Amino acid sequence: MFELASYDATFASRTTPDDWQRILRFRSSPRFLEALKTYHALIPQYFSDNVVLNKVVTEAWRFEMLVYTLYLHDTRETANPRSGLTTTNLEKICAQQKCASKGRVLAILGIMRLGGYLRQKKSEIDSRIKHLEPTAKFLSIVEGWNNRILQIIDAVYPEGALAQAHAQNPAIGRNMRTRGAEGLLAGFKLLDPFPEVFHFVSSDGGWMLLLHLVAESLRRGEYKSIAPVEVDLAAYGKRFSASRSHLRRLLESAYEKEILTAPPRNGSDVRLSPITVSAFLSCMASELDFYRGNAVGN
Repeated sequence: MFELASYDATFASRTTPDDWQRILRFRSSPRFLEALKTYHALIPQYFSDNVVLNKVVTEAWRFEMLVYTLYLHDTRETANPRSGLTTTNLEKICAQQKCASKGRVLAILGIMRLGGYLRQKKSEIDSRIKHLEPTAKFLSIVEGWNNRILQIIDAVYPEGALAQAHAQNPAIGRNMRTRGAEGLLAGFKLLDPFPEVFHFVSSDGGWMLLLHLVAESLRRGEYKSIAPVEVDLAAYGKRFSASRSHLRRLLESAYEKEILTAPPRNGSDVRLSPITVSAFLSCMASELDFYRGNAVGN
C-alpha cells in the first residue's frame, strides 16, 4: 500500500515550517489527485503540440529563463528605454539567478526569434537599444499554458473557477506569471526540497517523463500502490525533443540514485520508489499552490 505521508518528515526537514504547511494544505485537499490526472491530460499534449517551445522549456532552467523573458517584457517602463526585455537585461537576471550563462541566453533567444516567438525592435527613445518583444503567436501560447495551469488548480478547488475567469480576463495570467517571477527573484525555490524530482526536471524531457511515470504508475495501481510502467523511449524522446539514449541514461542514473527501485531495462520496466512518487506529488502541490496564490494575489 502506498502511503503519501510516509516521507513527510523528510520533506519537512528540507523546507521551512510555514512552507511545508502551505504544501500540506494543498496536498491534503480531497480532490488533490484530480489535479494529477488533469495535469497529465493537459500539459504533455501542450508541449508536444508546440515544437519550438517544447525544445526551449522542457527543462527546469530553460523554463525559468522563459519566466524572466516574459517578466522583463511585462514590467518594461515606457519612459526608461533601458528597462524591458533586452539581451543584456535577460543575461543579467539569469546570471543573478544562476540559471543560464550568456551563451545559453543567446542560444534560447535565437531559437525563439527563429520560431517566430520574439521580434526585435529599436527603442523609440534611444535607437541604440534593441528590445525583444513577444509576438501575438507566442503570447497566445503562453496564455494557453496559463489557462491549463488554472484548469489543473480548478480540479482541486472548482469553486475558484480560475480558468473561466482567465478566459474572460487574460490579465489574470499576466499577473500570475509576473508575481511568480517576483517570487523566484525573492528566493522561492520549488525544487530544492525535492532532489528526487530535480533529477528528472533538470534534464531535457525529464519533466514530462516523470509526470507520465507518476501518473501512470498510480493509475495502474488504482491509486493504492505504485505499479511498474513501460515507456517507449524512442517515441517519447521524439515527442519531447530528447534522444532515446539520453532518456535511457536518465533512467539508469535514477536507479543508481535509488530514485527507481529496479533497473529500468531500457524503459520496459520502470519502477519508481515510494519517496520519488511522494516527492513529485508534494512538489506538484507546492507548484500549484504557488501559482494559485499568484493568480488570486495572495
